[in-house]
Amino acid sequence: MSRYMYYLIFVTMIANIIATVPRILVFESKKGVIFSMIAALFVGVILTYFVVLFFNKFSGQSLPDFLKKYSPKWFYIPVIVYFAVTWFLAGTITLITYVFLFTTFVSLETSLLITALAFVIVVSFGLLMKSESVLYTLEVVFILLLPILLFLFIKIITDENLEWDFVKVAMMNINTTPSYSAFTAASYQFIGVVNIVIFNSFFKEKLKIGFKQISIISIVGAIVIFITYFIPIGFNGFEQIDHMNFPWVSTSDSVRMKFGVIERVVFIFIIIFLGISFLSLLIHWHVSLKLLESVFYFNKMKWKDKNLTSYFFVLLFGVISIYLVLKINEYELFKFTSNFYNTLPIFYFILFLSLFVAKRRAKG
Repeated sequence: MSRYMYYLIFVTMIANIIATVPRILVFESKKGVIFSMIAALFVGVILTYFVVLFFNKFSGQSLPDFLKKYSPKWFYIPVIVYFAVTWFLAGTITLITYVFLFTTFVSLETSLLITALAFVIVVSFGLLMKSESVLYTLEVVFILLLPILLFLFIKIITDENLEWDFVKVAMMNINTTPSYSAFTAASYQFIGVVNIVIFNSFFKEKLKIGFKQISIISIVGAIVIFITYFIPIGFNGFEQIDHMNFPWVSTSDSVRMKFGVIERVVFIFIIIFLGISFLSLLIHWHVSLKLLESVFYFNKMKWKDKNLTSYFFVLLFGVISIYLVLKINEYELFKFTSNFYNTLPIFYFILFLSLFVAKRRAKG
Protein backbone atom coordinates (compact mmCIF):
# COMPACT_ATOMS: atom_id res chain seq x y z
CA MET A 1 0.00 0.00 0.00
CA SER A 2 1.26 3.50 -0.78
CA ARG A 3 3.02 5.23 2.08
CA TYR A 4 0.70 8.21 1.59
CA MET A 5 -2.27 6.01 2.46
CA TYR A 6 -0.58 5.13 5.74
CA TYR A 7 0.01 8.83 6.42
CA LEU A 8 -3.68 9.63 5.85
CA ILE A 9 -4.75 6.89 8.26
CA PHE A 10 -2.16 7.46 10.98
CA VAL A 11 -2.43 11.27 11.11
CA THR A 12 -6.15 10.97 11.87
CA MET A 13 -5.46 8.37 14.56
CA ILE A 14 -2.83 10.50 16.28
CA ALA A 15 -4.79 13.75 16.01
CA ASN A 16 -7.70 12.20 17.91
CA ILE A 17 -5.52 11.18 20.87
CA ILE A 18 -5.72 14.70 22.22
CA ALA A 19 -9.16 15.64 20.86
CA THR A 20 -12.61 14.66 22.14
CA VAL A 21 -12.18 10.89 21.68
CA PRO A 22 -10.39 10.23 25.03
CA ARG A 23 -12.93 12.34 26.89
CA ILE A 24 -15.81 10.33 25.41
CA LEU A 25 -14.08 7.05 26.25
CA VAL A 26 -13.46 8.19 29.83
CA PHE A 27 -17.05 9.45 30.11
CA GLU A 28 -18.27 5.99 29.03
CA SER A 29 -15.74 4.14 31.24
CA LYS A 30 -18.44 2.46 33.32
CA LYS A 31 -20.58 1.51 30.32
CA GLY A 32 -18.64 -1.28 28.66
CA VAL A 33 -15.89 0.81 27.09
CA ILE A 34 -13.44 -2.14 26.89
CA PHE A 35 -15.64 -4.27 24.66
CA SER A 36 -16.53 -1.14 22.69
CA MET A 37 -12.87 -0.41 21.92
CA ILE A 38 -12.16 -4.03 20.96
CA ALA A 39 -15.19 -4.06 18.66
CA ALA A 40 -14.16 -0.68 17.20
CA LEU A 41 -10.69 -2.04 16.43
CA PHE A 42 -12.05 -5.02 14.50
CA VAL A 43 -14.76 -3.03 12.72
CA GLY A 44 -12.37 -0.17 11.90
CA VAL A 45 -9.83 -2.51 10.34
CA ILE A 46 -12.52 -4.35 8.35
CA LEU A 47 -13.99 -1.07 7.06
CA THR A 48 -10.51 0.13 6.11
CA TYR A 49 -9.95 -3.06 4.14
CA PHE A 50 -13.22 -2.80 2.21
CA VAL A 51 -12.86 0.94 1.51
CA VAL A 52 -9.46 0.37 -0.10
CA LEU A 53 -10.76 -2.73 -1.89
CA PHE A 54 -13.68 -0.82 -3.42
CA PHE A 55 -11.53 2.11 -4.51
CA ASN A 56 -9.07 -0.27 -6.14
CA LYS A 57 -11.82 -0.90 -8.70
CA PHE A 58 -11.45 2.76 -9.73
CA SER A 59 -7.69 3.32 -9.57
CA GLY A 60 -6.66 6.84 -10.50
CA GLN A 61 -10.19 8.21 -10.04
CA SER A 62 -11.66 10.20 -7.19
CA LEU A 63 -15.18 9.61 -5.88
CA PRO A 64 -16.65 12.55 -7.88
CA ASP A 65 -14.92 11.27 -11.04
CA PHE A 66 -16.54 7.86 -11.14
CA LEU A 67 -19.85 8.87 -9.55
CA LYS A 68 -20.34 11.44 -12.33
CA LYS A 69 -19.42 8.79 -14.86
CA TYR A 70 -21.57 5.94 -13.58
CA SER A 71 -24.51 7.51 -11.72
CA PRO A 72 -27.24 10.10 -12.47
CA LYS A 73 -27.15 13.69 -11.20
CA TRP A 74 -30.00 13.21 -8.76
CA PHE A 75 -27.85 10.58 -7.01
CA TYR A 76 -24.27 11.81 -7.08
CA ILE A 77 -24.87 15.51 -6.25
CA PRO A 78 -26.58 14.87 -2.86
CA VAL A 79 -23.99 12.19 -2.03
CA ILE A 80 -21.00 14.43 -2.81
CA VAL A 81 -22.53 17.40 -0.95
CA TYR A 82 -23.20 15.15 2.05
CA PHE A 83 -19.58 14.00 2.16
CA ALA A 84 -18.33 17.57 1.67
CA VAL A 85 -20.40 18.89 4.59
CA THR A 86 -19.41 15.93 6.78
CA TRP A 87 -15.72 16.40 6.06
CA PHE A 88 -15.97 20.15 6.67
CA LEU A 89 -17.58 19.49 10.06
CA ALA A 90 -14.89 16.93 10.90
CA GLY A 91 -12.22 19.53 10.22
CA THR A 92 -14.13 22.21 12.09
CA ILE A 93 -14.36 19.98 15.18
CA THR A 94 -10.57 19.65 15.07
CA LEU A 95 -10.19 23.41 14.67
CA ILE A 96 -12.50 24.33 17.56
CA THR A 97 -10.98 21.69 19.84
CA TYR A 98 -7.45 22.96 19.33
CA VAL A 99 -8.49 26.62 19.59
CA PHE A 100 -9.98 25.86 23.02
CA LEU A 101 -6.88 23.86 23.95
CA PHE A 102 -4.51 26.63 22.85
CA THR A 103 -6.34 29.37 24.71
CA THR A 104 -6.62 27.21 27.83
CA PHE A 105 -3.05 25.95 28.16
CA VAL A 106 -0.84 28.21 26.05
CA SER A 107 -2.21 31.73 25.72
CA LEU A 108 -4.95 32.60 28.19
CA GLU A 109 -4.97 36.28 27.27
CA THR A 110 -5.43 35.73 23.53
CA SER A 111 -9.05 35.91 22.42
CA LEU A 112 -10.78 33.01 20.71
CA LEU A 113 -11.30 35.18 17.64
CA ILE A 114 -7.59 35.94 17.16
CA THR A 115 -6.57 32.33 17.77
CA ALA A 116 -9.20 30.92 15.40
CA LEU A 117 -8.35 33.52 12.76
CA ALA A 118 -4.66 32.58 12.93
CA PHE A 119 -5.49 28.89 12.49
CA VAL A 120 -7.82 29.58 9.56
CA ILE A 121 -5.37 31.86 7.75
CA VAL A 122 -2.54 29.33 7.98
CA VAL A 123 -4.72 26.43 6.83
CA SER A 124 -6.31 28.47 4.02
CA PHE A 125 -2.99 28.72 2.18
CA GLY A 126 -2.70 24.94 2.28
CA LEU A 127 -6.25 24.37 1.06
CA LEU A 128 -5.54 26.00 -2.28
CA MET A 129 -2.64 23.67 -3.06
CA LYS A 130 -2.95 20.77 -5.45
CA SER A 131 -3.82 17.39 -3.91
CA GLU A 132 -0.32 16.11 -4.70
CA SER A 133 1.21 19.07 -2.86
CA VAL A 134 -1.02 18.39 0.15
CA LEU A 135 0.26 14.81 0.27
CA TYR A 136 3.88 15.98 0.01
CA THR A 137 3.29 18.47 2.83
CA LEU A 138 1.67 15.71 4.88
CA GLU A 139 4.71 13.48 4.37
CA VAL A 140 7.31 16.11 5.25
CA VAL A 141 5.59 17.38 8.41
CA PHE A 142 4.60 13.91 9.60
CA ILE A 143 8.12 12.49 9.19
CA LEU A 144 9.62 15.50 11.00
CA LEU A 145 7.20 15.24 13.94
CA LEU A 146 7.04 11.44 14.27
CA PRO A 147 10.40 10.90 16.06
CA ILE A 148 9.59 13.59 18.64
CA LEU A 149 6.11 12.15 19.06
CA LEU A 150 7.45 8.65 19.66
CA PHE A 151 9.95 10.02 22.19
CA LEU A 152 7.16 11.80 24.08
CA PHE A 153 4.98 8.68 24.20
CA ILE A 154 7.88 6.55 25.43
CA LYS A 155 8.74 9.19 28.02
CA ILE A 156 5.13 9.33 29.25
CA ILE A 157 4.59 5.56 29.32
CA THR A 158 7.84 4.92 31.22
CA ASP A 159 7.33 7.78 33.69
CA GLU A 160 7.40 6.81 37.36
CA ASN A 161 4.16 8.70 38.04
CA LEU A 162 2.20 6.30 35.83
CA GLU A 163 0.23 4.02 38.16
CA TRP A 164 -0.26 0.72 36.33
CA ASP A 165 -2.66 -0.40 39.08
CA PHE A 166 -5.17 2.17 37.77
CA VAL A 167 -4.71 0.74 34.29
CA LYS A 168 -5.31 -2.81 35.57
CA VAL A 169 -8.49 -1.69 37.33
CA ALA A 170 -9.69 -0.04 34.10
CA MET A 171 -9.01 -3.26 32.21
CA MET A 172 -11.13 -5.25 34.63
CA ASN A 173 -14.24 -3.24 33.73
CA ILE A 174 -15.33 -5.72 31.04
CA ASN A 175 -18.52 -7.17 32.44
CA THR A 176 -20.88 -4.47 31.19
CA THR A 177 -22.78 -3.94 27.95
CA PRO A 178 -20.75 -2.16 25.22
CA SER A 179 -21.38 1.56 24.82
CA TYR A 180 -22.46 2.80 21.40
CA SER A 181 -20.89 6.23 21.94
CA ALA A 182 -17.58 4.69 23.00
CA PHE A 183 -17.70 2.35 20.00
CA THR A 184 -18.25 5.14 17.46
CA ALA A 185 -15.65 7.39 19.11
CA ALA A 186 -13.02 4.63 18.99
CA SER A 187 -14.06 3.73 15.43
CA TYR A 188 -13.47 7.32 14.37
CA GLN A 189 -9.74 6.67 14.78
CA PHE A 190 -9.89 4.76 11.48
CA ILE A 191 -11.82 7.37 9.49
CA GLY A 192 -8.63 8.64 7.83
CA VAL A 193 -8.88 5.98 5.12
CA VAL A 194 -11.97 7.72 3.71
CA ASN A 195 -9.79 10.62 2.56
CA ILE A 196 -9.19 8.35 -0.40
CA VAL A 197 -12.42 9.76 -1.90
CA ILE A 198 -10.24 12.57 -3.30
CA PHE A 199 -6.67 11.30 -3.05
CA ASN A 200 -7.44 8.10 -4.96
CA SER A 201 -6.84 10.13 -8.13
CA PHE A 202 -3.20 10.35 -6.99
CA PHE A 203 -2.89 6.55 -6.74
CA LYS A 204 -2.61 5.42 -10.36
CA GLU A 205 -2.11 1.77 -9.42
CA LYS A 206 -4.10 -0.49 -7.12
CA LEU A 207 -3.22 -0.20 -3.44
CA LYS A 208 -1.97 -3.42 -1.87
CA ILE A 209 -4.21 -4.36 1.03
CA GLY A 210 -3.12 -7.80 2.16
CA PHE A 211 -2.16 -9.44 5.46
CA LYS A 212 0.94 -7.26 5.92
CA GLN A 213 -0.93 -3.97 5.42
CA ILE A 214 -3.86 -5.04 7.62
CA SER A 215 -1.45 -6.19 10.34
CA ILE A 216 0.34 -2.82 10.40
CA ILE A 217 -2.92 -0.87 10.60
CA SER A 218 -4.29 -3.24 13.27
CA ILE A 219 -1.18 -3.03 15.47
CA VAL A 220 -0.92 0.76 15.24
CA GLY A 221 -4.69 1.11 15.77
CA ALA A 222 -4.61 -1.13 18.85
CA ILE A 223 -1.68 0.82 20.35
CA VAL A 224 -3.35 4.17 19.69
CA ILE A 225 -6.68 3.06 21.19
CA PHE A 226 -4.88 1.59 24.22
CA ILE A 227 -2.84 4.69 25.05
CA THR A 228 -5.74 7.05 24.24
CA TYR A 229 -7.87 5.56 27.01
CA PHE A 230 -5.62 3.85 29.56
CA ILE A 231 -2.62 6.18 29.94
CA PRO A 232 -4.62 9.23 31.18
CA ILE A 233 -6.35 6.97 33.70
CA GLY A 234 -2.97 5.63 34.82
CA PHE A 235 -1.76 9.13 35.63
CA ASN A 236 -4.93 10.68 37.03
CA GLY A 237 -7.10 7.85 38.38
CA PHE A 238 -10.85 7.62 37.96
CA GLU A 239 -11.83 10.37 40.39
CA GLN A 240 -9.91 13.26 38.85
CA ILE A 241 -10.09 12.35 35.18
CA ASP A 242 -13.88 12.72 35.03
CA HIS A 243 -13.46 16.48 35.44
CA MET A 244 -10.81 16.98 32.73
CA ASN A 245 -11.76 18.41 29.34
CA PHE A 246 -8.38 17.45 27.83
CA PRO A 247 -7.19 14.30 29.67
CA TRP A 248 -4.04 13.88 27.59
CA VAL A 249 -2.86 17.45 28.08
CA SER A 250 -3.23 17.10 31.84
CA THR A 251 -1.41 13.77 31.60
CA SER A 252 1.53 15.26 29.71
CA ASP A 253 1.73 18.05 32.31
CA SER A 254 2.45 15.38 34.94
CA VAL A 255 5.72 14.46 33.22
CA ARG A 256 8.99 16.30 33.66
CA MET A 257 12.35 16.14 31.86
CA LYS A 258 14.85 16.95 34.59
CA PHE A 259 17.77 17.48 32.24
CA GLY A 260 15.88 18.84 29.27
CA VAL A 261 16.00 22.38 27.92
CA ILE A 262 12.23 22.50 28.51
CA GLU A 263 11.34 20.76 31.76
CA ARG A 264 7.56 20.54 31.33
CA VAL A 265 6.67 18.00 28.63
CA VAL A 266 3.26 19.61 28.15
CA PHE A 267 4.70 22.50 26.14
CA ILE A 268 6.46 20.19 23.67
CA PHE A 269 3.40 17.96 23.60
CA ILE A 270 1.03 20.79 22.66
CA ILE A 271 3.36 22.15 19.97
CA ILE A 272 3.75 18.73 18.34
CA PHE A 273 0.02 18.09 18.41
CA LEU A 274 -0.68 21.53 17.00
CA GLY A 275 1.36 20.42 13.99
CA ILE A 276 -0.59 17.14 13.78
CA SER A 277 -3.88 19.03 14.11
CA PHE A 278 -2.83 21.34 11.29
CA LEU A 279 -2.32 18.30 9.05
CA SER A 280 -5.65 16.78 10.08
CA LEU A 281 -7.54 20.05 9.49
CA LEU A 282 -5.76 20.63 6.18
CA ILE A 283 -6.66 17.17 4.88
CA HIS A 284 -10.30 17.32 5.97
CA TRP A 285 -10.96 20.76 4.54
CA HIS A 286 -9.00 20.04 1.36
CA VAL A 287 -11.14 16.96 0.71
CA SER A 288 -14.30 18.97 1.44
CA LEU A 289 -13.15 21.76 -0.88
CA LYS A 290 -12.43 19.38 -3.77
CA LEU A 291 -15.78 17.65 -3.30
CA LEU A 292 -17.63 20.97 -3.44
CA GLU A 293 -15.65 22.12 -6.48
CA SER A 294 -16.67 18.95 -8.30
CA VAL A 295 -20.37 19.89 -8.19
CA PHE A 296 -20.33 23.69 -7.79
CA TYR A 297 -18.19 25.69 -10.19
CA PHE A 298 -19.26 29.30 -10.72
CA ASN A 299 -18.16 30.34 -14.20
CA LYS A 300 -19.13 33.98 -13.66
CA MET A 301 -17.08 34.31 -10.49
CA LYS A 302 -13.90 35.57 -12.14
CA TRP A 303 -11.29 38.23 -11.56
CA LYS A 304 -8.55 38.89 -14.13
CA ASP A 305 -9.33 35.63 -15.94
CA LYS A 306 -8.96 33.68 -12.69
CA ASN A 307 -11.91 31.72 -11.36
CA LEU A 308 -12.59 32.47 -7.69
CA THR A 309 -14.77 29.47 -6.83
CA SER A 310 -12.07 27.89 -4.65
CA TYR A 311 -11.42 31.18 -2.85
CA PHE A 312 -15.14 31.58 -2.22
CA PHE A 313 -15.39 28.18 -0.53
CA VAL A 314 -12.23 28.79 1.51
CA LEU A 315 -13.67 32.11 2.70
CA LEU A 316 -16.96 30.36 3.51
CA PHE A 317 -15.11 27.70 5.52
CA GLY A 318 -13.32 30.41 7.50
CA VAL A 319 -16.43 32.49 8.24
CA ILE A 320 -18.53 29.50 9.36
CA SER A 321 -15.76 27.98 11.49
CA ILE A 322 -14.92 31.27 13.25
CA TYR A 323 -18.62 31.85 13.92
CA LEU A 324 -18.89 28.38 15.50
CA VAL A 325 -15.76 28.97 17.60
CA LEU A 326 -17.35 32.09 19.08
CA LYS A 327 -20.84 30.59 19.35
CA ILE A 328 -20.36 27.30 21.20
CA ASN A 329 -18.67 26.40 24.48
CA GLU A 330 -16.65 23.33 25.44
CA TYR A 331 -19.66 21.38 26.74
CA GLU A 332 -21.64 22.02 23.55
CA LEU A 333 -18.60 20.99 21.51
CA PHE A 334 -18.40 17.73 23.46
CA LYS A 335 -22.09 16.94 22.88
CA PHE A 336 -21.95 17.90 19.20
CA THR A 337 -18.79 15.84 18.62
CA SER A 338 -20.29 12.82 20.37
CA ASN A 339 -23.44 13.08 18.22
CA PHE A 340 -21.28 13.54 15.13
CA TYR A 341 -19.38 10.34 15.89
CA ASN A 342 -22.67 8.52 16.44
CA THR A 343 -23.62 9.18 12.80
CA LEU A 344 -20.65 7.13 11.52
CA PRO A 345 -22.81 4.11 10.55
CA ILE A 346 -24.90 6.39 8.31
CA PHE A 347 -21.72 7.85 6.83
CA TYR A 348 -20.30 4.42 5.97
CA PHE A 349 -23.66 3.20 4.67
CA ILE A 350 -23.88 6.08 2.19
CA LEU A 351 -20.24 5.60 1.20
CA PHE A 352 -20.57 1.89 0.49
CA LEU A 353 -23.94 2.40 -1.21
CA SER A 354 -22.42 4.93 -3.61
CA LEU A 355 -19.43 2.65 -4.26
CA PHE A 356 -21.71 -0.33 -4.87
CA VAL A 357 -23.91 1.64 -7.29
CA ALA A 358 -20.88 2.91 -9.20
CA LYS A 359 -19.37 -0.58 -9.37
CA ARG A 360 -22.59 -2.16 -10.63
CA ARG A 361 -23.16 0.49 -13.27
CA ALA A 362 -19.52 0.34 -14.35
CA LYS A 363 -19.92 -3.38 -15.03
CA GLY A 364 -23.10 -2.68 -16.97
